[in-house]
Amino acid sequence: MDKVFIIIVGGYILLSLILVPFQYRYVEQMEKMRKANEKKGISQGEMMENMEFEQQVLHANVQGSILFFLANILATIVYKVKHREKAAR
Repeated sequence: MDKVFIIIVGGYILLSLILVPFQYRYVEQMEKMRKANEKKGISQGEMMENMEFEQQVLHANVQGSILFFLANILATIVYKVKHREKAAR
């Protein structure tokens, strides 16, 4: 039983590490969209309402899926660390 658990957890961690670059690009694009809309005076709620249906579904799946949970957290941490260094310069 322990081996099965270790294999499942190890597989999830490996999958999350593989997904981090894709999630990083997603986080980066969402941040760019947020900044662009902030300049226009559009709130995040309005941004979501203005998205096409397909984009809303993709966004919900990426944000809400337990499969992407660890990858999303890691990508967000990497993004914040990278951009914190740029902001400090």
